Amino acid sequence: MGINPAYLRPVNYEIPGKKKKLPYLPSKEEILKLLSYIKDVRIGFTVFACCFQGIRLGEVISLKWKDVNLQYGELKVVDGKNPRRKKSGYGKGRIVPINKMFIPIWTAWNAMNPEEEYVIPDVSHNGKRAPHATLIRRFQKRLNVYLEKADLLEVESLQSNGTPRYNYHFHTFRHVCGANLRRAGMSLENIRDFLGHADVDSTQIYTQLTKEDIKEASHVAYAYPKSHLGMQKIPQVEVTMDAETLMLQREILDRKLELAKIQMNAGYTRMEVEQIESTPQYQI
Repeated sequence: MGINPAYLRPVNYEIPGKKKKLPYLPSKEEILKLLSYIKDVRIGFTVFACCFQGIRLGEVISLKWKDVNLQYGELKVVDGKNPRRKKSGYGKGRIVPINKMFIPIWTAWNAMNPEEEYVIPDVSHNGKRAPHATLIRRFQKRLNVYLEKADLLEVESLQSNGTPRYNYHFHTFRHVCGANLRRAGMSLENIRDFLGHADVDSTQIYTQLTKEDIKEASHVAYAYPKSHLGMQKIPQVEVTMDAETLMLQREILDRKLELAKIQMNAGYTRMEVEQIESTPQYQI
């Protein structure tokens, strides 16, 4: 799920007409560590939805069960980047598939909240659901509490109003989803549609995030030990002969050459050569 922490430092990258900073990505171990500290199951499920469905925090909070089809494994998501666009009819909706391995998780979550209209339940003190923007702020603050407990709350920079911007937040988990889809070989166009990006330029960030994966994989691919090259080791046979054996071998060879010369010069048949060869003169 994660990538090598050595490659997680944010650097500037360029796409046509733009210059952006790469976001931090938590490793698999960091996500599991964070989840172990989360006590509010709603926060835990929201982290899950961002990581594996790639939906924004605002989209998770506004998602209703009537838009979740567990039979076909689909979510109907209304773009939560700008909630006001929904009222004027300009909201960009999309269908997000649910991987079949996650259907049991969604089913269990639904069983825990059978009477709820929203996937993420919330009831304020006056018995009504809190406003959308309020819920987003509340969830992010609660996530920061758990990040701090997990020793993962690190300040990336200060915003213009002086408030800190942390390395990890809910949108970070959405980047985890995009990076994993890219690693799995999904095209940028399909990732754009999956995440609900307005154009593919925004999706190119995942090409940059996975470049180091490609580099690391190439190092592994060509780091073949010699013993793994498919070349069988041929045992070295050491042959030693003493002087007496060498002299005998040479004498045998000399006799065979002499017999061959007799056959060629005198025109003897093979049988006649064998008779000559059996005489005491040519016996070794």
